[in-house]
Amino acid sequence: MAKRSARDTAKRAAQKPQPRQRVAAVRPWDWADVIWVAVALLIARFLMVLMVGNPFTALMPDEGVVGVRIVMLIVFYLMILAVLAYRAHCRNLSFAEAYRLKKPISENAPLSTPEGTGNEKKHWSAWKVVLLVAVAFLVLRTIATLYTWATREFGWVTPPAQTLTDLFGPSLWGLIAAIVTIVVLAPFIEELVFRVIMFDTFARNLSISAAVLLQGLIFSLYHFSLWAAIPNFLLALGCVFLIQRCKTAIPAVVLHVLYNATVVAAAFYIAMV
Repeated sequence: MAKRSARDTAKRAAQKPQPRQRVAAVRPWDWADVIWVAVALLIARFLMVLMVGNPFTALMPDEGVVGVRIVMLIVFYLMILAVLAYRAHCRNLSFAEAYRLKKPISENAPLSTPEGTGNEKKHWSAWKVVLLVAVAFLVLRTIATLYTWATREFGWVTPPAQTLTDLFGPSLWGLIAAIVTIVVLAPFIEELVFRVIMFDTFARNLSISAAVLLQGLIFSLYHFSLWAAIPNFLLALGCVFLIQRCKTAIPAVVLHVLYNATVVAAAFYIAMV
């Protein structure tokens, strides 16, 4: 009788609905982490503006100003990278585990499905991931191209101060600097900040839809470019979609790299031809 009662209790416990699990506990990011990276972003940007905009820098030739900008951009990204490494260390996680650069063994379930329910999705094969990244890139670039054409038709052109050739200089060294900072460092670090720490925190405390929209809005505002606000917002949506589908940040980083590479290539091609 006691064994039957125990079996009935276990059966009822198994049938009891389990709470929805939004984000796997392997990366327990919280609001403190969001504040850490947000403050680091603001301080780094402030220091960069302070260095570039001070009276001594204004006395430099154009090549000197460009050089200071390049150095400050690199320091800016390295500072954010150090903060990210510190937050991973505080969680006793390796950098790769903390920022979805490899998939933890315990994270096989979709974001809104608890593990062990029989509804886990299989890992995506490499060719499916490549195809998904390629399709996302083509869609985003098509939208961005149409958006650029529309803004020119309505007379809303890119402000000169926001062009890459004005920032780095229209030379081969400027192109190399743009590739290092805008094509390589920026996508890698921004994906870890916005699509891992911020999105995971938002998803743990808000609905998934609200988390997706909020991280996209913050990402768009972070770039301080009203002209590029819509393309940046769509890029953020595409990257978070890839992370949620593939359960790793690497496809989102690749998409971001490809997107920025086309922008840099177009800007320098027009300036150097």
